[in-house]
Amino acid sequence: MMTRARGARSIFARWLAWRRRRRANKALFVSTIALALFVTLVFVWATLSPAPGDPTRYLALYWVWGLCAVGVLLGMAEYKTSPLRKGRERGHLFILLYIGSLLIVTRALNMFLYYHPSYMP
Repeated sequence: MMTRARGARSIFARWLAWRRRRRANKALFVSTIALALFVTLVFVWATLSPAPGDPTRYLALYWVWGLCAVGVLLGMAEYKTSPLRKGRERGHLFILLYIGSLLIVTRALNMFLYYHPSYMP
């Protein structure tokens, strides 16, 4: 009898299709995941410790937001080379959907967290 954790792991492994991926596709996938995780962690930290009116942190988070855009490009490249796409399997757009929504949310967070009324004309 298969345990619940082992069953979930099996489903996840099949969804990744890791054995069917080529080396370049694996590298793109891991790079996209790493960038998404990094951007997520930085913006969680920025949300927990905001510093309104700090131009240095604003520019640093703007740079991190730019990394998120690079992640979208890597995610699109991964999508085009994915064996999941070629096999018309479900779930292949999850990372692209996540990092695309992350791009929108982090930009909004950056504007909200670092809004300062003295900057208004």
